[in-house]
Formats: sequence, C-alpha cells, structure tokens
Amino acid sequence: MKVLVTGANGHIGSHVVRQLLDQNHEVRAFVRKSSDLRGLNGLKPEFAYGDVKDPAAMEAAAEGCDAIIHMAAVYKTIAKSIEEIVEPALQGAENVFKAAHKHGIKRVVYTSSVASIGFSYDPQALRSGEDWNDDAQNAYYVAKTRSERAAQKLAREYDIHLVVICPAIVLGPNDYRITPSNQLVMDWLNGFGQTYPGGLNLVDVRDVAAAHVAALSKGENCKRYVVGGENIEVKEIGVALKRLTGVKPIHLPTGRGLTLTFARVVETLCKLLHIKPPFTYDLVYEVVGRYAYYDCSEAAKDLGVEPRDAEETLKDCIAWLLSQNKLKPRVAAKVAPKIPTHPASA
Repeated sequence: MKVLVTGANGHIGSHVVRQLLDQNHEVRAFVRKSSDLRGLNGLKPEFAYGDVKDPAAMEAAAEGCDAIIHMAAVYKTIAKSIEEIVEPALQGAENVFKAAHKHGIKRVVYTSSVASIGFSYDPQALRSGEDWNDDAQNAYYVAKTRSERAAQKLAREYDIHLVVICPAIVLGPNDYRITPSNQLVMDWLNGFGQTYPGGLNLVDVRDVAAAHVAALSKGENCKRYVVGGENIEVKEIGVALKRLTGVKPIHLPTGRGLTLTFARVVETLCKLLHIKPPFTYDLVYEVVGRYAYYDCSEAAKDLGVEPRDAEETLKDCIAWLLSQNKLKPRVAAKVAPKIPTHPASA
C-alpha cells in the first residue's frame, strides 16, 4: 500500500513509519515544516508538508494514497484553554476524512486513546472498546473523546472503513520531545512526581505501532481496539522502578478527595503567581483513585498484538531517558549501571 501517515515524526508515528517501510509499504510522511524529524533519522519516506488543520494541504497529501494512518494531535495534559487541544483534534479529523473521501481512500486507521474510554473506580472492572469516557474533565481527555466520536460519524457518512486504535500509557524509545507518558517515569525517577492511589496500563510504543500497521488489513469497521499491556497499580509501578533502578519514587498516600482539594489549592496558587502548575485539578480528577484497567483481548485476537510485559516496557523507557540525558546526573549515575542501553529502534 501507499500510506499517508499524519504525525509521522511523533513518538508513535516514527515507529509506525519504520514498521511500514520494513514491511515494504510506501510511506508519505505528513509533517509541518517546523517539525522535529529526529525520530525519522535514517528512514526514507516521501515527505509532504503542512498542517492537518489546513484542508488544502491535507487533500494534496492524500492524493494517490491507498490508506491514511491519522496520528497528528496535540498531546499535552496541561493547556491554557480546552480549545487549544480540542479544536485541532476536531479540525484534523474532519480534514482527514474529507481528503480520504475526495481521493477515494477507503481505509483510515485513527489514533485515539484510552482517554476516550475512561476509567473505573473498581479495580476489578475492565473497560473495553465498548465504553466511552462520559466524565471527561481534562482538555486532552475531552479532545480525544470528542474527536473520536466525530471520526466515527465521518467514517459512516463517507463509507470509509475505520479502525480505531486506543493506546494505553505509551512508553519507550524515539520520544525526542518527551511526551506526558514518558514524562511520568522521568518525573518519578527525578523526584518531581509521586505515585498515587489508582491503576494504569503500560504499553510499549513499538507494540502500539505494530497495531497501527496491522490495522491496514485487519480489524472490524468502526471498531475501537484498546492496545495495552499489563494493568498495574501505580504504587506497584514505583516498586518496579525501585527494583530496576534502585530509585524509589515518592508515594502520595492521600485518598481521592484530599488529593483533589490539594490540587485545587496548588493550581490556584500557581495562577496567582503566574507560573505553570505541576498538575491541574482536572488532570488529578481523571486519574487519582481511578483504575485505567482494560480488556485488550480484542486487539490480540483481531490485530495479532502480543505486547511486552510492564517491566520490559519500563526498562526500555528508562534506557531511552538515560540516552537523552533526561535524568538528573546523580539519578543517572545510580541508574546507568542497572539499565543497559540499546538501539532506539530495537
């Protein structure tokens, strides 16, 4: 296939491009002129330049392609306004499907997130692609939920086969700008963040990329596939980091109610002082005291994704952070002898 990949230079995108080329697909990488292209070093896709918010650029990039993998999005969890993240997501979805329709492209793989699926207060309850986040508060979570609903509607309107990939917390190499996911581990090791009551699902970026590539020929129409690894308590991630590195993250023992109150106070003080808060009330609302636990069996069954375990995923994430000098010198000195480095694309 000739595949248009939006967000091709991003953390997931660079791995998708690599795997597509490895499988002898032709790749047209859609990036902005100002994009950081380090993740694509050594690869030779065809480049198309523009912004997914520009319908003309999107249409031009899609011409002659057989499928589109749409990953371009604003990935940050602290924003000045909700529109800063939501509007690009909605515009991007609309322009991708309009471009596909104009050029007769009948297959779109759409990157969403478990942010659109939501979380449970019960660690025994596994959420799946049948669930929606009906209580989204944080701008990123709102954007992912609303833009994916728009994509589902557009796919049906234009009769395009849509496969949705909803990754969990994506960790691993080639993350040059350090996404909020890898930053979690970075902050825990550097002492800037705390583990908290609740649960997460960790997945390696290369497994997420493999799901995207598989979805070009597999996957049911308009089906949402959760691509994740192990469901694990956040506190247990801290224990695993201690075992792997010798560094034990601080654990926040307070419950959801007290933590939310604390978050509100911190955010208010930061606004008064005109500084960026380390976290916001709406982000704490999404995660603390909740469980991002998922049933990922459909992705394994339909897409053939067998993800790495959490410890291997964490180890490769730490190796990447070390290679990019993202750990404090004293932390790096302690961690480096325990974590072997290896090629980023391995």
